[in-house]
Amino acid sequence: MEANKDSALHYIELAEQAILANDNERALRYLTKSENLFPTQKAKDLMERLMHVNSHSTSSTSNNKTYESTSTSPHNEQETTNGPSSNTRHRTTTQSTSSSDYTPEEAQAVRKIKTCKDLYEILGVSKSATEADLKKAYRKLALQFHPDKCKAPGATDAFKAIGKAFSILSDPKKREQYDQYGQAMEPQYHRGGRTSQHYYYYEDDDDFSAEELFNLFFGYSGPTSRTYRRRQQNPFQFTTHSTHNTTQNTTHTLAQLLPYLFLFLISIIGTFLVSEPQFQLHRTGKYNNARMTRLSRIEYFVKQDFHPPKTDAELDKFESSVVDEYASDLRHQCYREQQYKESMLWRARMMNDNGLYREAQKQGTPSCNKLNDFVQRGHA
Repeated sequence: MEANKDSALHYIELAEQAILANDNERALRYLTKSENLFPTQKAKDLMERLMHVNSHSTSSTSNNKTYESTSTSPHNEQETTNGPSSNTRHRTTTQSTSSSDYTPEEAQAVRKIKTCKDLYEILGVSKSATEADLKKAYRKLALQFHPDKCKAPGATDAFKAIGKAFSILSDPKKREQYDQYGQAMEPQYHRGGRTSQHYYYYEDDDDFSAEELFNLFFGYSGPTSRTYRRRQQNPFQFTTHSTHNTTQNTTHTLAQLLPYLFLFLISIIGTFLVSEPQFQLHRTGKYNNARMTRLSRIEYFVKQDFHPPKTDAELDKFESSVVDEYASDLRHQCYREQQYKESMLWRARMMNDNGLYREAQKQGTPSCNKLNDFVQRGHA
């Protein structure tokens, strides 16, 4: 179980990013994986919060649908009575309401992005652009066309196009392939499936979306090149009618997967070689007998066959390890909570969203409070 702890914490981090992107369904999937690998109180709390939000959202949606079905019937009868002129007035009112959410300049900018035929053109940089130039261009465009800020029709597609262009051109290998093949590699955002070129593009990428790229780039001070490339494991997949190119792509894919397969095997072997810990800070299936340290009064859990140390010195040493583990866990959770709150505040400021900013200010950091209290009592 202990060997899976890092992976479980990584899934919690992914879940927090999904929550920032308002993707609660994906967040629940990540939290479930985390719980299966290594149960933590943080994952449990997040899951309970998401379940509560989802149930509240479902209830609200049901009420809205009931209201709409009740209010739609008279409206339809009025349209039938008044004829085409009533429909025209209704469409005009709807169009004027939606068009007030964006400016003509924003609509023109979205159309310009969607008509670009070159990834460099999408970002507005030259083919000799450096990594710093790409980041600067992406930073400007991503903020300009983010769906939360730009309400013009097609802004979401433009935002995706900007994200995909940056993800390709910021990766040296993919940029080299794009420079070699040109438009044959260019993703077509206005239609999926096979294009007129020899390649086709899958738009849906469950591992790395434009919104996740945005959150990583801004909400967490920008990913390092190492972290960024580990997260985009083959985000674009192409195929050709040529048997030779297909073989090359398959070989290249296998070569990319080998390091991950090796790490997976190492982790599996490690679970057999590493002995199980003597205690856990949270109750699990095996660790279900509660105990408490004598001085710090920290609750921990042991297995049924646990044999406590026989001497006071040995017991002091054992309980010291419990205290160290507890303090380390609090520091880790405190850091996560602070990062989550800071990312919410930053996003609210960038989106000029006062409601989100107030919500972020109210976001608590309970683990930090526990850690401060623990330190003040002289236990850490």
